[in-house]
Amino acid sequence: MRQLSELKHLSLNLLYRGVQTTHGRIVLCGLLVGLCYLPVWLMAFATRAATGSSSLLMMLAVIYLASQDLWKHRREIARSLVSDEDRLLGHTLIISGCTVFPFCRFALWSQAMIWLLVLVGIAISSGGLSFFKKYPVPLLLIPLSVYPKPAVTIQLIWEAITPHHMLENFMAWAGGFALRVIGQPAVSSEAFITLPTGAVQVAWVCNGFNMAMTMAAASLILGLFLKQSWIKMLVIVLIGFFLALALNVPRVVLMTMAAVYWGKESFDFWHGPLGGQILSGLLFTIYYYVVMAVVRGRPKRSRAG
Repeated sequence: MRQLSELKHLSLNLLYRGVQTTHGRIVLCGLLVGLCYLPVWLMAFATRAATGSSSLLMMLAVIYLASQDLWKHRREIARSLVSDEDRLLGHTLIISGCTVFPFCRFALWSQAMIWLLVLVGIAISSGGLSFFKKYPVPLLLIPLSVYPKPAVTIQLIWEAITPHHMLENFMAWAGGFALRVIGQPAVSSEAFITLPTGAVQVAWVCNGFNMAMTMAAASLILGLFLKQSWIKMLVIVLIGFFLALALNVPRVVLMTMAAVYWGKESFDFWHGPLGGQILSGLLFTIYYYVVMAVVRGRPKRSRAG
């Protein structure tokens, strides 16, 4: 309660002081862009949550960690000396964003990019270009929270730098291999797994990449929350990413068996929100025990004698 009261007092004080200076009025105009974008942002997350996505909780954690870091350094930021050039650059970005935002509301991504531009302008005009060097955690986290569908952007980048359907083909091969191990006469060809009574295609949504990126982001948040070193955070992120890909192979096997042998209802269940949450729960359980072992480390052995 004390921290909430202090935050309320500080916010009102900043608002009162802000409208008295040119810089404050420009920043407030920029924040109005965020206020207009907020309902769109929330609606996008609500839509995804209806399909079983937990991305809203993850984004709230990202915003909390970034805000906590900025709050911890609030007095240092307030005392920052900003050069005229940095302030002019920041104001230019904010004003540009405010000017074009009403004309860029045709798509979610365009609004997100304008809001990110405004945030960068606020950071530069309030703390200078050195802000990004002094506070790398908010610099890393805030862009993650701006766009409710980061997986779409990552997918485009992934597809641009990798061979066509590389991960889908690999998952089909790995799934076919696993099926043969358990005695099924499966044949893999590109992104298809064929059994004597039917075949399935491993599409993008089933290649495990989205879950791997979700686990990587969750690992980064967890590492920051637990105040781990950058090396341990990198290890945790890699564990989350590759563990999700590894456990996607049994998922592909399960989906193939359901589609070919068990019928449409079974396939729809395991492919739907409830079945997906069960598989995600299994992944998070294994991930928890592995990561906790990394975070805690091995106890040092005492030397006898």
